[in-house]
Amino acid sequence: MLKKYIHQIHKKGYAIIPNIISDHECEKYKKLLEKTHKKYSKRYIDLREKGTLADKSSEKTVYNLHNKNLIWFKLFQNKLVLKILDVFLKDGSYLNNEPYYLNNISARCPMKGNKGQLMHIDSNLPGVNYTIVMNVMWYFDDVNEDNGTTVVVPGSHKFTKYADNNKKIKNKIYINAKKGSVLIFNANLWHAGSSKINKNSRWALVLGYARWFIKPSFDYMKNTPKELYNKLTNKQKSLLGFDLIPPKDEFTRMRRRSDFHEKPDKYKLNV
Repeated sequence: MLKKYIHQIHKKGYAIIPNIISDHECEKYKKLLEKTHKKYSKRYIDLREKGTLADKSSEKTVYNLHNKNLIWFKLFQNKLVLKILDVFLKDGSYLNNEPYYLNNISARCPMKGNKGQLMHIDSNLPGVNYTIVMNVMWYFDDVNEDNGTTVVVPGSHKFTKYADNNKKIKNKIYINAKKGSVLIFNANLWHAGSSKINKNSRWALVLGYARWFIKPSFDYMKNTPKELYNKLTNKQKSLLGFDLIPPKDEFTRMRRRSDFHEKPDKYKLNV
């Protein structure tokens, strides 16, 4: 089955893996996301840039789940998912074995009336001949054309240009998947969140895994509380890139990557 998914991603740019987690687990994660969103969202910087990817006025979004609850690492480091990512994010690197890490950690639930997103890519580098970023979406609800699902253009990860949203996008398809499924795709794939017609819940965990030299969406060194950091395994610290921090100066070390995990700055997650 592993070879099947890898072949699909090479050819189409994406693969859907069904039934990775149970309905019970999906409900548990959804309840946690609702609770977390209610707790923190009132303090968000206002993001209402209409018509852009930053417009969050018609969806629930939770950011930086790594600093909210350790339970999320169970999904961050799912063995099957990481085996697939190894193929794409280590390929072409030195000895095909350089590290990658989580450069985006969030969850989204579009609300009824959400108009969806413009077609886009997440790597900012169309046409590169090796994978820069891989996206992983964990669906905690069934997704379909009415429910704000993901829209993709199969094979577009090989295109050498950005999507032109002033023209009709051809050959796009709507992802249909059951809760507990995972969508894995090359971040160069043209994709978008579709409009939300019904009022059903549609929570999804949205993760980006990137080669070590790509900047993260947020600075984990500055937003990981010390008490949480001390509970992380070495693998989990590496997933957050704590061994990828550039040196402070030439007296500290010379290599851009470290053989040990840097300790984060002081940070307290206030409510």
